[in-house]
Amino acid sequence: EMVKGFIKENEADTRLTAFLEPLKKASKDVQAAAMFFMQNGMKTPNAALAGSYDFMHMMGHTCLGLMWARMAKAAYAGLDAGGDAGYLNAKITTARYYMTRQLPATALHLARIESGADPVMALAAEAF
Repeated sequence: EMVKGFIKENEADTRLTAFLEPLKKASKDVQAAAMFFMQNGMKTPNAALAGSYDFMHMMGHTCLGLMWARMAKAAYAGLDAGGDAGYLNAKITTARYYMTRQLPATALHLARIESGADPVMALAAEAF
């Protein structure tokens, strides 16, 4: 809800579109993973267990995406107020890097979650 609220509050600021769109996608990936766990976790607990690592990383990426979007918003406000352009533009550039190069990892983690428990549990314990 925090991510959705931030997106809704800032969707009118076109300077933030490059930050809000990837954040929205990451949030949808987290929701899809949660739905997968709800639909499969009760009947196949290993499906939830096998995806827990990836879910933790999805949440981390999404939280960092929210923080970078907030920093970009603050940097734009700083630029509007006449702040240090070099520093503030570096923040915006770094935020853009995170959104385009790191945040899309949520799709990878979602694919791994949706692959279920079979690939993870295929080896017998004795094989370890």
